Amino acid sequence: MGSMELNSSSPSQAKNLTQREIEILKWSAEGKTAGDIAIILSLKERTIHFHIASAIQKMGVCNKTAAAVQAALSGMF
Repeated sequence: MGSMELNSSSPSQAKNLTQREIEILKWSAEGKTAGDIAIILSLKERTIHFHIASAIQKMGVCNKTAAAVQAALSGMF
């Protein structure tokens, strides 16, 4: 079983996330797909992917799972 390496600088970077990015990561952490989240938030699926990519880049992690975990560990949700 593999382990996920978390970026030690991510907690401070997580604070730079927008409310929308946090909201989308929270839904993602709950198992929702981008399509599901788009329906819930009345947005286009492409917009959801944009927000996820932005959060990943801001946090310096490699994928949305790592971003969601780091945001949760930072107390964002």
